[in-house]
Amino acid sequence: YQRRVHGVGEIAKLLVQLPKKNTSRPRIVVFTQGSKSTVVATNEGVSSYPVPPIPSEKIVDTNGAGDAFVGGFLSQLAAGKSVEVCCNAGHYSAGVIIQHSGCTFPDKPSFA
Repeated sequence: YQRRVHGVGEIAKLLVQLPKKNTSRPRIVVFTQGSKSTVVATNEGVSSYPVPPIPSEKIVDTNGAGDAFVGGFLSQLAAGKSVEVCCNAGHYSAGVIIQHSGCTFPDKPSFA
């Protein structure tokens, strides 16, 4: 089977349609792309969520940014929030992480 695909959104759309064993909840496909928009595919379609810009002089260490995004995203997904809120939490978490050396958070996070 060969199929030409063009762009992350089309790949995400194909992946969300793959069969899954756990049918109690729908598949969600998430592609992060650094400072480029995050692409999310669900059964309803494909959406793109812009990453809030961070000035380059504030970026200290990008290690752990992906893990931080996943943690923020899943924390809100588990709470039943919308995909948009999940992405906002993921972007927030990753944005905080990359402004510190190592995987550390400030004493008082400001995500609401």
